[in-house]
Amino acid sequence: MMRVLLLLCLFAVLMSGCAKPGMVGSFCGPLPKHSAVSAIAADAVASLSTLYPPGHTSLRLLPAGDADNDFAAAFENGLRAKGFTLAAAGADDAITVAYILDALEDANEKSAWYLQLRLSDPKSNGKAIARAYTADGLPEAGQSRTELKFRSSPVGNTAERVRRDRDAGVEVLAE
Repeated sequence: MMRVLLLLCLFAVLMSGCAKPGMVGSFCGPLPKHSAVSAIAADAVASLSTLYPPGHTSLRLLPAGDADNDFAAAFENGLRAKGFTLAAAGADDAITVAYILDALEDANEKSAWYLQLRLSDPKSNGKAIARAYTADGLPEAGQSRTELKFRSSPVGNTAERVRRDRDAGVEVLAE
């Protein structure tokens, strides 16, 4: 009995070490004026349409705490107008999109804005797109695009790691 309890505790510790939250939601800080919000949303839609074909892609948007913000409305309307399908919460084949829109304080007391889109594609690794904007919503400089790796299931990752370690052990024994 003591051995079983010890094994269960060890299993729980190992499982908690590989649990990593994926995308948890969106965030929208204080918003700029309405025209800047519309420009930032339009640029975000254009960025997504360069990565995914609008007429053939379903997106699932993760809402911000304040789901009724102007950016969320402009972003959703822009995606629909471009031809993207907005999927419901339970859609497994949709690309999940979360965003962070927040103010960056400038030394001259003039606000700039930062937008990051985090994309979780069920068919490939996730992506993050980030860009800074002026107070008027115009893009500053280039755009950052990063590949992300989300852990979809702690159990699957543990099983994969055990297989990899087992195979490595077999190779060591074979030498």
